[in-house]
Amino acid sequence: MGKAKAPPFKASATPSLALLLNPLAWLLWILDFLLWFALFGWVKTLKQVMKGPYSVECGGTAVRRKTSALGGLSTSPVPASEGDVRTTGALLKHVAKKYGSYRAMGTRTFLGDYKPEGAKFPLKKFGETTWITFQELHDRSTRFGAALVDKSVGMKPLPPGCDVEKVTGPHTVLLFEDTSAEWMICALGALSQSLVVATSYATLGIDAVGEAINESHVPVVVANRKQVAKVCGLKARCPSLKTIVYTEVNVAPADQGAPPDAAKGVRALALEDALALGDSVLGATSAPTLDPKQVAVIMYTSGSTGKPKGVMLKHESILSSISGCMEVLGPVSSPGDNYLGYLPQAHILEFCAELTCLTLGMNIGYADPRTLTSTGAVRERPDGTINRAPSDVHPPGAIQEFKPTFMAGVPKVWDILKKGMEDKVAEMSFLKKLVFEICFVGRAYALRQHRDSPLLKLLVFKKFSAMLGGNLKGTISGGGAIASEVQTFVRTAFSAPAVQGYALTETCCSATIQPMDDNNLDGVAGPPLTSVEIRLESCDINDRDGKPYLSTDKSHYGAPCCGRGEVQMKGPPLTAGYFKQPDKTAEVFTADGWFRSGDVGVWRPDGMLVIVDRLKNLIKLKGGEYIAIESMEKEYSTSPYVSGANGGLLCYGDSDMDRPVAFVVADEKKLQQYADEHGIAYASFEALCADEAMNAEVLRSLVAAGKAGKLGSNEILAGVLLLPGTGAKETIPPAFEDPWTPENGMLTASNKLQRKPIIKEYGAKGRMEALKAKGIK
Repeated sequence: MGKAKAPPFKASATPSLALLLNPLAWLLWILDFLLWFALFGWVKTLKQVMKGPYSVECGGTAVRRKTSALGGLSTSPVPASEGDVRTTGALLKHVAKKYGSYRAMGTRTFLGDYKPEGAKFPLKKFGETTWITFQELHDRSTRFGAALVDKSVGMKPLPPGCDVEKVTGPHTVLLFEDTSAEWMICALGALSQSLVVATSYATLGIDAVGEAINESHVPVVVANRKQVAKVCGLKARCPSLKTIVYTEVNVAPADQGAPPDAAKGVRALALEDALALGDSVLGATSAPTLDPKQVAVIMYTSGSTGKPKGVMLKHESILSSISGCMEVLGPVSSPGDNYLGYLPQAHILEFCAELTCLTLGMNIGYADPRTLTSTGAVRERPDGTINRAPSDVHPPGAIQEFKPTFMAGVPKVWDILKKGMEDKVAEMSFLKKLVFEICFVGRAYALRQHRDSPLLKLLVFKKFSAMLGGNLKGTISGGGAIASEVQTFVRTAFSAPAVQGYALTETCCSATIQPMDDNNLDGVAGPPLTSVEIRLESCDINDRDGKPYLSTDKSHYGAPCCGRGEVQMKGPPLTAGYFKQPDKTAEVFTADGWFRSGDVGVWRPDGMLVIVDRLKNLIKLKGGEYIAIESMEKEYSTSPYVSGANGGLLCYGDSDMDRPVAFVVADEKKLQQYADEHGIAYASFEALCADEAMNAEVLRSLVAAGKAGKLGSNEILAGVLLLPGTGAKETIPPAFEDPWTPENGMLTASNKLQRKPIIKEYGAKGRMEALKAKGIK
């Protein structure tokens, strides 16, 4: 019997015994330290170590503010000396004046699909990138806004002081489109005319769009040409619908041209025609009065807990949120830097990130998640030939095209990038892989000591950073907690700060952001932004040790802290409530006006917040112990056998069980590689997922990941159910072999798990009871 082969390669910041005994490793680590010291890197480290607390209690209460906000919460990203900028319309005018000729937005020309010989699925084909300046952004936005209030379209500005929940007039435009320059142009244009912008994820079903139209009495919908027929089909039950402004975003040239058919009573108007209309009436349109306290956006959530709720955000909410984010990004950015925009703009993270970057004079390069790299796209050169190589001067992937200085992403994006890079390392020769491991361990250790690693970066990580364009100044993760292992990899391998933030739609993306120069990796979400104040409220639920979360706690699992409890927030970014749902609004606000986040947090002694889990996801097992489901999923998802691209993993436990279990969407390549190397026979990937030996190996890997992530003993999995994830993405309801996607309802539009639908679906397929049995002694 041959020697057992190792499981899939996984980068680790913890050195193996073999590495510690390797003289080459010590030689490189010592030379790297000496070079850092000779370059006076210790000066920067000393300043970092000597910093005081990031936030402090203020007003003699348990309320905390960032130290720079003790004099008052910030409300505008523009100093009063530069003008009265308190609405998004005023902000648009300000940035156009300040950065007029700078590039503002870049869009790759979409040329249709391209299917390489032997490929299973077609790739997207792109041509040259076209850019608009800040002045052109202002001009196009104001022209679009003018078109909306032209008598032929018929929208009316919302009067100052008007309650948007009580009016039925044509005041709201609905954006139902993918992330693009056109989306933001239309949003800013509507806001400049004191209209309300309602947002709907482009992946939501058409029924949800119809509900939003009726709820907000929407007369105008901005949608893609490909969606016009579906939106027109709503006319019979959406009488307010009068006009569809359609874009050509990612529509092949051959499919453009004549206007699409529209239903009787609905006008289909091309965006370019709307801009021409606005240009013709702009001079005759009087500028509306913009009120900072007026509702600007009704952002419909992705609905992870049921029917999407419309979160009302005022102009002052948006402006104050930008001001808080700018204090973090401003010191490390410059006008002309590039932000890669690919997350849904109907998600508060992307919406506020883009507005913050524009306010700082940065440009935005637009893409979609499937074409960020050359694996999902090809590039047509000027001579008509096709390029698939990312290193070419005409790269196919958006990352190489735009060479971003800043990127935002949800944890799943970073996990997919990490596993993709690990696959590349796994294919290296023994010597190259050894050098990578030496440099990875050394650099990760250096970063934990708040110092750089100039030699190690030059040897290995300069090449890795080039894979993300080579210009990164920072990445930010939001939409959920990121595993320490994943954050470590991104920060180490891509040679750029990798920080995480914490916020909600209801707080307009304002809560905390980890400082760019902070190298903590133990779940730190950062101090409060300058626009909000935060308190932790004791809650009647216990941690995994059976102790209640109290605001007076001084210890969290043995580590010192300055209080634990439910995170509650107050400040100008907070929502005005849920649109036409007063009962839901009352549920999330305390009697003294604090917003209940539903998240459990811990204050570190340095004044930074750590999110432990969500109250609703703290599950009590049979023995009375609580387990933190989201924290568990964060750690278990780092296993190389988990396919984040096809849905990830869902942990489950209830009061009938002694231990938790998990549904795992498996990584086809990694499972087949392990099976082939260990002599496991299988007729198909579906059969391999059912194999007992394969299930045992995946469970072993998950348990190792959980222990490495310092999960409690009662949070260690007792069993798994492997799902292939190789089927269709849009089948409703999904078949057993299908991935989890927003299209089939297993994920939200922002790629969060839809717990109830997943559990219901697999319970209906007869899989739940067998899986639960593995967690019962």
